[in-house]
This record gives sequence, structure tokens and C-alpha cells, in this order.
Amino acid sequence: MQALFSAKRISLILLLFGVFAGCENPFTTRQPEPPTNPSNFIPPSTPDIVFINLRIAFEERNVENYIRSFVDTTRSENTFIFVPDRGVAAANPGTFQNWQLLDERRYVTQLLQVTPADSIHTLRFVEEQRNEGATTATFTQNYELILHHQRQNENIPIEYRGQSQFSLEKNESGDWVIYRWEDFTNGEDPPWSELKVLFQ
Repeated sequence: MQALFSAKRISLILLLFGVFAGCENPFTTRQPEPPTNPSNFIPPSTPDIVFINLRIAFEERNVENYIRSFVDTTRSENTFIFVPDRGVAAANPGTFQNWQLLDERRYVTQLLQVTPADSIHTLRFVEEQRNEGATTATFTQNYELILHHQRQNENIPIEYRGQSQFSLEKNESGDWVIYRWEDFTNGEDPPWSELKVLFQ
């Protein structure tokens, strides 16, 4: 009986030894797993990066990263201003009155809710002009935005083109953000302002 008890004790000791021998250090915390949907947001240390982040945010369907490209009123004296294309504003009176960052979040959220997860979004900027200083910059960008949403049966376009003038500032953290956005039609295609009306 004692020999049997002794054999069980030796087996238990060997088992525990095997478990601990396989661990480098059983008392250290494990490495965190990488996120399942990693973000490609780039710290916007230059104004150019802001437009890269906007493009990536659309491609990744990432509302938070889209919003991060705009001024945070808790860290700046500026508030976000969007000036729509004149024709779109005239056709939709009151829509853009007091347009705020909350409105930006709402339209892009609603847009992404009606686009399938596997659909491709394309946002392309072509710089027309820039005026860059130490803490402020103005960029004029021609843009093309293609979104394969599920409301095409309502005759809502999937392609938007035009030109926008963006005013940016360097905030107290050293990041560049957009605080003013003025949109213009190219005279042929619906501009970005129209997209905001349709998904507000």
C-alpha cells in the first residue's frame, strides 16, 4: 500500500515537473494577442498624412479614424466648419446650418451601415495647391470617392467627384487636423456635399 502511495506521489511530481519544464516562466503575464482588426491610422505629423488617414479610414470602414482627422474642440480654439457646395446648399436649405462634427460622424456611420463589409470603397485625392506654414496649412484637393452602397435602387450615386479646400492646424500634441472644409462641384459629378445630404 505504501509502495502504491509512493508511486502515485512520484507520478504526480513527474507530471508537475513536465508541466513547469514546458513553461519559460509560469508566473509571467502572457503577451497580448494582436487586435483582430488592426488600425492603420498614421500619427499625422505632417498635413499630407491627414489625407492618407482619410483614405485609409474609408477603405477600412473606420468611423473613429475618420473623425480623428478633424479638430477636437477640447484641444483647440477652432471648431469644425463645413462649407458645402453652393448648389447643394441651395437645393437643401437648412441642412448644413450649424453642421458639426457630430453630423460628420452621423453621415459616415449611416453610409457605412448600408455598404456591405466586402464592398470596396475608393477615396483618391489629387493635390491642386497648398500653402503650408509652421502651424497652419491650406490644401486644395481634387477628389474622387466611389462607394458601393446598397441604396443604388433609390438612384443614389456611388461616385462623387469635386474639389475641396481644407484648412488644417497643428494641435498642441503636434498632430495636424482639419478645422475647415469647403466643398465645390466640378460641374459634372455630384460633389461630396451631396453624399452628406443623402446619408445625413
